[in-house]
Amino acid sequence: MTATERDRRAALLAEFVETQQALGDLLVGRRLQRLVDTRLTAQQLRAIAILLLDGQISAHELARALGVSAATVSGILDRLEAAGMVERRVDEADGRVRRIAVTPSGTAAVRGIVADDDHSVEVELLEDLSTAELEQITTGFGALLRVTRDSTPAG
Repeated sequence: MTATERDRRAALLAEFVETQQALGDLLVGRRLQRLVDTRLTAQQLRAIAILLLDGQISAHELARALGVSAATVSGILDRLEAAGMVERRVDEADGRVRRIAVTPSGTAAVRGIVADDDHSVEVELLEDLSTAELEQITTGFGALLRVTRDSTPAG
């Protein structure tokens, strides 16, 4: 590769990173609006997120993870349980312990905030591109997907 080719490649990489950042900044508002629209408090959202990441844990473990008292976590769980987002289950190994589990409703509530399943805005934007531009983007993203898969360890 010549010095000119290296310089051009470096300029293209820098332009890609800058463009990707600008696009991300423009689209982040959509996710922030979902967060603003949620009826979940920050602590409730954190509690569900911890449960989704860690699986079923006790209220004591959840209180420790949230950095709050057992009484505070009890109130959080009462409200989440009343909303159908979590449920308390008897621990199979120790019947005195209650494990907290996220319900499908709780999972859906968090997913609605953090996941970007609705691509309608992006599709609308893509509709404004020419066929040639659409082909270029499709080819570029296909290549990016390929190198990402190739560099990701199996499993």
